[in-house]
Amino acid sequence: MDAVAPQSELEKRVSRDQRNAEAAVGAAQYELARFRGGPEPVGGLHGLTDHDRSRMDYASQRRATLEAISSEPFQAMVEVYAEVVGENGKIQGKEQLWYANAAASTNEVLKGTDGTINVLAWTHPGVQIALATDIGDYKDVKANGYRLRSVEPLAKARFDATSPQLSAVYQPGGAVRPARAVTPAKTGLKAVKLSMTKDQVHAFISRMSGLMIVTGAPGSGKTTVAFQRIRFLYDQQDQRDGGGRLVPYTPELTRVFLANENLAEQAKALLANQLAIPTSVVESVGDFVDGYLEQVWIYKHNARPRQKKLSQLDAAARAAILGLSDHHDLGRLWQVYERQIADRLGAAAAADWVAADKDSAAQLKALAAALARVAGSATAGIDPLKSPLTMGAVYSEVSRAYGAAREKLSARARSKFDEQFQHWLFSVYDPLSALAAYFGGRESEAALRVRRGTGARVKEAEILAQAVGEWAERVYGPEDRPWLAWLLRFALPEPTDPQARFREMPSSIAPATSAGERWTHIAMDEAQDLCVAEASLLGSLVDPDGALTVSADFQQIVSPVHGMATPHALGVGRSLRGSGVEQFYPFARNMRQSKQIGRFLRGFYEAAFRERPTFDVNADMEDKKPQLIIAQPQDHALRIKQIASVLRRSDVVSSVALLQINEDEQSLNRLRAELEKSGVLLAPAWSAIGAGLLTTSVERIKGLEFDACIVLGLEDVETAALNFTLNRAYVALSRPARRLALICSEYPPLLRKVDKSLFDVTQS
Repeated sequence: MDAVAPQSELEKRVSRDQRNAEAAVGAAQYELARFRGGPEPVGGLHGLTDHDRSRMDYASQRRATLEAISSEPFQAMVEVYAEVVGENGKIQGKEQLWYANAAASTNEVLKGTDGTINVLAWTHPGVQIALATDIGDYKDVKANGYRLRSVEPLAKARFDATSPQLSAVYQPGGAVRPARAVTPAKTGLKAVKLSMTKDQVHAFISRMSGLMIVTGAPGSGKTTVAFQRIRFLYDQQDQRDGGGRLVPYTPELTRVFLANENLAEQAKALLANQLAIPTSVVESVGDFVDGYLEQVWIYKHNARPRQKKLSQLDAAARAAILGLSDHHDLGRLWQVYERQIADRLGAAAAADWVAADKDSAAQLKALAAALARVAGSATAGIDPLKSPLTMGAVYSEVSRAYGAAREKLSARARSKFDEQFQHWLFSVYDPLSALAAYFGGRESEAALRVRRGTGARVKEAEILAQAVGEWAERVYGPEDRPWLAWLLRFALPEPTDPQARFREMPSSIAPATSAGERWTHIAMDEAQDLCVAEASLLGSLVDPDGALTVSADFQQIVSPVHGMATPHALGVGRSLRGSGVEQFYPFARNMRQSKQIGRFLRGFYEAAFRERPTFDVNADMEDKKPQLIIAQPQDHALRIKQIASVLRRSDVVSSVALLQINEDEQSLNRLRAELEKSGVLLAPAWSAIGAGLLTTSVERIKGLEFDACIVLGLEDVETAALNFTLNRAYVALSRPARRLALICSEYPPLLRKVDKSLFDVTQS
C-alpha cells in the first residue's frame, strides 16, 4: 500500500478554508432560521429611545450580514498574531484566524466543524491592517485608541469563489484554481473595501475621533475612503479602548456635506448601495447655511435678502469679493466684529431696556454698567474661541447682574424686557455691519479678487461700490450668507439650555443637533470648493469628542470666484479637543486612470505647477496614449464627430464627455449646433448624464469621471486672466479613465514642456 503524501501548508489551508466556507454558510442559514432580532420596542411618551434605535439598527445589520454570509461566506482570510487589551486591562497576544465578508457590517462568530469561525466585517481594523501589511511585518496600532494593539500577518488569501470549489490567491502559496474573468471597472464612486492600498488603510483605521484630512490626486480614492470612515465608525465603535468620553456614532448624528452639487447623486448611491448608509445624512452646504442663518438670525433689524437679479458676470464679481478670502480674513474680520461689539456694549446705558421699568431702574442700570465694564476691559483678538466678547463669555461675566434685574421685574415687565434686550443684543452683535465694515474697507484686495475672478471684464470699483451701497441699506446676497452665519456661530451662546444663556437668544449649536444630541461625525467632500467661512463653520459644529473627516485636493479648485487654497480655515474655531486631533493622509496613487493617461497627467502637473507630482500612476490598467489633435476652429466639429464615432465602437468606453476648460456658453452653443447638423447625438447642454455626447464645462462636472473625454481650450490656459485656470485644465485632464483627446487650434505652449513620448500628435 502506497504511503499518503503529507499535505503542504498551502494544501492544509485550502482544505481548511473550503470546510470553513461550507460550515459558515450552514451556520449562517441556521442563525437566520432562528433569528428574532429581539422584542419589538414599545414607544413611550417620547417615542423610541436611543437604546431602542441602537438595538433595532444592530438587528437589521446582523440579519444583512448573515444573509451575505449564507450567500457567499467570505472574500478574504488572514492568519495573524494579534495583541488585544483584555477585560482585566492586560495585553493578551495570540494567533487568530479571521475571515472577512465585503457585505458584512457586524462581526460574527459561527460554529464550524473544527471549532468557531470568525467572519468579520470588512471594516474591522485588524482585517484591514493584515491585508495591507506584508507577511511577517509588525504593525503597532497602540496610538489609534483601539483595544486591538498590534497585528502581525502570518498568512492571507483573497477569494474569487468559495463554491463549489475555492478559487483564491494565497500568500504564501500562490493561485489556487483559475480565477474568474475580470470585467473592466466602471467609472464612478466605488467603495474599495478589501482591496485598499497601504495609504488608504492607514487613513481608514486612523483614530476613531479627531480630524482626518485626506488629500491626493484625482482618482486616488479620497472621497470613497472618507465615506467609508462613516461605516467604519458605525461598525467598530465598540472596538475603542476605554477611557475618556466615547461619543456614539449613528446615522442621526452624522452629516455629510458636499461642496460639489454635481456629485450628489453618485455620493448618495455610494452611501446607500455600497455602504448601507441612509442618504438622509447628506446635506448641501448651501442649503444648510441658509437654514442655519434663518434659525439663528431671528431678529435682523430690517436686513433683507437681495431681490434684484444680477447678471451672471456681476454675480461672479460679487462672489469673488468674499469667496476668494483666506483664513487670515476670518481672523481680521473677527477682530473688526469684536471692536463693534465692544463699542455697542459700552453704550448699553442708552439702550431702551434700561428704562423698561421704573421700579427696577437701579438693577437695570447696574446691568448696563456691568456690560460696559466687560466691553471696556476686553481686548480685540483674532480667535473666536478665545474671545471675551461672545454672548456666552459676556453672560458668564454679567449673569449675576442680569439675573438680579430680571428677578426684580414683574412678569409682564420681564416679558417686555426680554424682548427689548433680545433686539438690542442682535443690534450689538449685528453681523451685517461687521461684514460691511471689514470688506467695504479693503478696496484694493476686493478689486484684485474681482479682477482675477472675472478676467477683468467688469469695473471693480463699481462692483465694490454696489456691494457697499447694498450693505448700507441692509441688503445682503447669497455670497454674504456663509459669512453672516460664521459670525453668528461664534457670537451666539452655545448652551442649548435656555437657562444658561441670555433669554430669547438662540443657541449656535442647536441647528447641529438631533434629538438634543450634538452631531458626532461631520464629513466634508471636495473641501477645496468651500469658501473659508463655510469650512470653518462646518468644522466648528461637531461634538468636541467626535470625528471630522475632510477630503480635498487644493490643486483642484475650479471656480474662479469661490474656494480655498489651503486647509488652514479648518483650524479656525474648530471644536475638536485634545492633542493630536489633526491628521493628514496624502494618497499617492491615481487608481482611476490608465497608466498612459496617468503618466501624461504627471507630466502636465510638473509643467503646470512647477513641482514634482505627488501621485503615482496606476500600472494595472493599460490603454492608449492621450492624443493631441491640432485643427482649425472650423474643423473642430468634424474632429469631435470622428473621435466620438471611434469611441462608441470601443468595448471599454460607455461614457464620453466633451469638456470646456473655461465655460463659454456662446462657443458651446455654436459647436453643439454644428455637431447636431452633422448627426452627432448630444445629451442636453451642460448635463453630466444622459444619452449621447455630454457637452459641458469643468466647473459643472467637478468630481465626476468618464471613460473618455475630449477637452477643448488647452492652448489658452497660460494666457487666461481668470483665477485657477491651470487647476481647471488639470481637473479636465483627470476626468477620463481610459481615453483622452485634446483638440486645439494651435500647439498648447504648456505641452511643449511635457515629455513628447507621453502623447501622440495629429496635425491637420
